[in-house]
Amino acid sequence: LFIPVDDLNNWVGYTGANPQSKTPNFDRLAKMGVAFTNAHASSTICNPSRAAVWSGTRPSTTGCYDNRDTPWTRFVGPGLGLNAHFKKNGYYTAARGKTYHSSEGGIDKEDSDTIYKKEWNNYPKVEEDFPTKPHPLDGFTQDYKRIEKVDDKSDADYHTVDFCARQLDKAVNRDQPIFLACGIIKPHLPWVVPQKYYDMYPKDEIVMPGGLADTKERQDDLDDVPKPGIDLAKPDKEFKNVTKLNRELDAIQSYLAAIAYADMNLGRLIDAYEKFPEKNNTIVVLWSDHGYHLGQKKHWKKQTLWEEASDVPFIWIVPGVTNAGGVSARPVDLQSIYPTLCDLVGLPIPEHVD
Repeated sequence: LFIPVDDLNNWVGYTGANPQSKTPNFDRLAKMGVAFTNAHASSTICNPSRAAVWSGTRPSTTGCYDNRDTPWTRFVGPGLGLNAHFKKNGYYTAARGKTYHSSEGGIDKEDSDTIYKKEWNNYPKVEEDFPTKPHPLDGFTQDYKRIEKVDDKSDADYHTVDFCARQLDKAVNRDQPIFLACGIIKPHLPWVVPQKYYDMYPKDEIVMPGGLADTKERQDDLDDVPKPGIDLAKPDKEFKNVTKLNRELDAIQSYLAAIAYADMNLGRLIDAYEKFPEKNNTIVVLWSDHGYHLGQKKHWKKQTLWEEASDVPFIWIVPGVTNAGGVSARPVDLQSIYPTLCDLVGLPIPEHVD
């Protein structure tokens, strides 16, 4: 059971990185196995990070460095992906949601160049039920409340979890092991979720992360950083815009609400996993593709070389190997996923893996 989460930084309960973030289901999963508190992505933006995890090869090997390097299939050839390796070795491969970058169309999309269709047995496109389509920046630099009647089922993630739960049910009657990827898209923008998740974080109670308070330290935060680092921080872009609009608290509230929505859906997936008859013979891996700045270092979003952009939740459950409630502060990166999974299930590690 492979669970990539999109744009989720280390603001989950078990890391202690942001005590105001309420993530009972991330913490619930963490207590079932070993949770890493110092895990880092190989790249701090979606496309190259996901290409690296799925192919087992770093951006420095593939040449896929940016979201502009699309589609990722220009850099990673067929047959190299983790799912392809498992399928070749007898696994039924199924997925829904965001796995590889821009893969939400699944194998149903006729002209898709963001997945290799033959490497999946089942991968339907995502479904959304928003009454009106959210703007990409809703909840961030602009309000989202123009969208009415948003409920838990409006977002694609709810339906993705439904699909994955059904796949676990069907796997019981299938005479082959399953590799199942459940790609949770929130907390990626737009930060549009039901109001109840916003209500969990009253704006007047939100504590700003370090570096955001209106202090001299904030204004001087980049004084000791060379020009390439300042260029990465882009203080004259999102940071300047959010500050000018006075939306720091609104944006943090929105991000926390989107995390809470992702946590709810993760809880539904864990419920299905708990009922799975093969639970004690199932490996679970949860990871995020990169971290996220929320004003630290005068930067919003991702794609910097600071830990805010690289530090991610990382949880493993391996029956007979991990102990419940394990916590590791040892530094690890997501390139460990491909070879570790191969080792654990007894598959050879392909020669292309870094």
